[in-house]
Amino acid sequence: MSDSDSSKLSNDLMAKYSPTLARAMLIQTVAHALSNASHNATHTQQQHNIIIQSNTSLGTSIIQAVGAGYAK
Repeated sequence: MSDSDSSKLSNDLMAKYSPTLARAMLIQTVAHALSNASHNATHTQQQHNIIIQSNTSLGTSIIQAVGAGYAK
C-alpha cells in the first residue's frame, strides 16, 4: 500500500464518519449542558426552600414572643 493509497483511504473514512461523529458529540454536549442546568436549578430551589422555611420559623417565633409579651 502506497502513501497515496493510505492517504486516500484516510480521507475517505474521514469524509464518511466525520458528520456522524460531530453530530453525536454535539448531542452529547447539549445533553450535558442541560443536565448541568437541571442540577443547578434543583440546587437553587432547595436553597430557596431552606431560606423560606427558616424565615417562616423566625417570623412565627417573633409573633409568639410579641403575643407572650402582651399576655403578661
